Amino acid sequence: MPNQRSVTDARVIRLRYKAVCSVCGVELSPGTEAIWDREAKTATCIGCAESVETGADEPSVAEPTPLDRGQAGASARRRYEHLHEKREKRIRGSYGRLGGIYLALTDDPQSTRAWGVGGSGEWKLGGFLESLNDDETIIALHDRRIPGSRANIDHIAVARSGVYVVDAKNYKGQVRKADKGGLFSVDLRLFVGRRDCTRLIAGMKKQVEAIREAFGQPLLDEFELAITPVLCFVDAEWSLFARPFQLGGVWVEWPKSLSARLRQEGPLQADHVRFLAERLVSALPAA
Repeated sequence: MPNQRSVTDARVIRLRYKAVCSVCGVELSPGTEAIWDREAKTATCIGCAESVETGADEPSVAEPTPLDRGQAGASARRRYEHLHEKREKRIRGSYGRLGGIYLALTDDPQSTRAWGVGGSGEWKLGGFLESLNDDETIIALHDRRIPGSRANIDHIAVARSGVYVVDAKNYKGQVRKADKGGLFSVDLRLFVGRRDCTRLIAGMKKQVEAIREAFGQPLLDEFELAITPVLCFVDAEWSLFARPFQLGGVWVEWPKSLSARLRQEGPLQADHVRFLAERLVSALPAA
């Protein structure tokens, strides 16, 4: 039986966003009249509210609709296969019978191989995040399209502590933060081995903005949502006493440290986590 305060002390509103009834689990579409509890941030359908007030038997709870979580690395794998097959077709068309020999002795160009390596990293991190899913404290979504763009978001995790946008990187070498400034200046940069990867930090801004637009400012304000960008290096190396660090507002870390971050306690309840994940699934479809 739901808390009486959550129904009797709340108010009737016309929903601006899709919600799920806190009692029966039925999906409530935008424009539906429902009881909104501002403190608990939960919606209750009118029928359930009346049942609670009159002491009627509780309605049966419907099973929530499965979320389309997406497939980690799916779009990167498709891009790799497209480029690989395009090259093979071109070479066989140009060299005839010798094309097969040429293909056997040569590799795809680096620009093509990068899609395969990147897709593999997304797939590995996706499997790790799936192991954390429990539909109450953490819901992970994978390979989401950014509307009006050819870009995508590798992973989004909705947890009780907030929403995390996670970019998976499958780089080799030791991850470190280095100051490349002069005597009187500071220029902190991200390196993986000898490779300057600072540009990856700036690349997170577009992904964060896409999530903010998916929620809309009223919803961000209502839930006081924190959206945290994370660069997660799947198979890179770290020094013995390494700790996650921030650079340009972006957390740089590895899968296990990300797990600890996602498991932190926060203000969101289980139905909030589900509601926010549904909002993202609707606004950012799987790629």
